[in-house]
Amino acid sequence: MTTKPSATQTILAKVPLFSSLSSAQLSTLENNSAVMKMDKGQVVFFEGGDANGLYVLLAGQVKIYKSSPEGKEQILHVLGPGEPFAEVPMFQGSKFPANAMVIQPSSVLYIEKTVLMRLMERDAGLAMAMLAALSQRLRQMSTMIGQLTLREVPARLAAYLLHKADEKDSETFVLDMSKGHLAGFLGATREALSRALAKLEDQGFISMDNRTITIADRDRLWDLAEGEIKLK
Repeated sequence: MTTKPSATQTILAKVPLFSSLSSAQLSTLENNSAVMKMDKGQVVFFEGGDANGLYVLLAGQVKIYKSSPEGKEQILHVLGPGEPFAEVPMFQGSKFPANAMVIQPSSVLYIEKTVLMRLMERDAGLAMAMLAALSQRLRQMSTMIGQLTLREVPARLAAYLLHKADEKDSETFVLDMSKGHLAGFLGATREALSRALAKLEDQGFISMDNRTITIADRDRLWDLAEGEIKLK
């Protein structure tokens, strides 16, 4: 008789790092992990701490961010359910390169490095699959950072919207973070973000209905993201 996978195992099976695991391996992973229920504003980890494991967000939202000595915050990523984080420093055996904070009531799965290493030692194919998934994630992060740091706010916003449309596989999607957090992620003020969104809509690049975005002219939005054109 086949045992139905738990909700946690179903989420883990969709994480690229674990997508090649058997049901038995997923069960082992879940049984050797810990689920943390966290409230809005709780810190998962601080920059500089030892990365002795990785995390998978089961429900809620978590922001990854850095803080300057002056207290200025730069959001690097806002994570949704099913997304892993801290896997790179864990495998590198290094420190956390940024902070992680819960921005909605969340459930976070914590998996110790020793558990993963035992699984990888037993299955060389799993080790290769996890290495490939890590490499792909690093390439994606490198591309996104380049797009979001070397361009003006409208171009950064255009690149982000195109990325989300591709991620959702739809020209219409709901912004999965508040405008305040999106502004922080793009390295912009809330006012600059609002102006850029309004101009994109006025000039026919997108249409908006509250937090629902529809890309109306992908080609022009791509040109804006690439710096080929600018907003009027």
